[in-house]
Amino acid sequence: MVEASRRQSRWSWRRMHSAAAGPTRLTDVLTTAPSETELKEAGARRLLAAVDEQSERASHLKRRREQLTASLPELSQNRADTYRLNSDALTLGRTGATYQDPQRMAQLGEAEVTADDAMRGAQFEIRQLDKEIGEIRRSSDGAFGWDVRRGARHPGADQ
Repeated sequence: MVEASRRQSRWSWRRMHSAAAGPTRLTDVLTTAPSETELKEAGARRLLAAVDEQSERASHLKRRREQLTASLPELSQNRADTYRLNSDALTLGRTGATYQDPQRMAQLGEAEVTADDAMRGAQFEIRQLDKEIGEIRRSSDGAFGWDVRRGARHPGADQ
């Protein structure tokens, strides 16, 4: 009896799936598969999207670099001014010419360190941006060192 029920369940399972799905026809497969041109177009769209994303990122990095470069003269002047003020106050304090408030001296020293840190931070960020921009340029190069955008070969590609 158990054996008969197993046969019946196997038969009904096979019958159910083969009838529901039906035979696969070659025309069904051909109409649902993308054509070669569709595949090429999809690949081209993905490539263009990636290139657009990279160029947008590169332009953002370049704008940030320009902002930092424009701020460098002001940061440099601020660093020089705070250094001069702190140096002058230290010199006057050493000679005993005038009384220097210890709290004011600490503030001048902190201002000098802060201005120096701001200048170094901007310079470091500019170096990092240059590195990232260079990596984006290298990643957009074609095979064997060819720069697709300009059609020129990079000198370091042969090494």
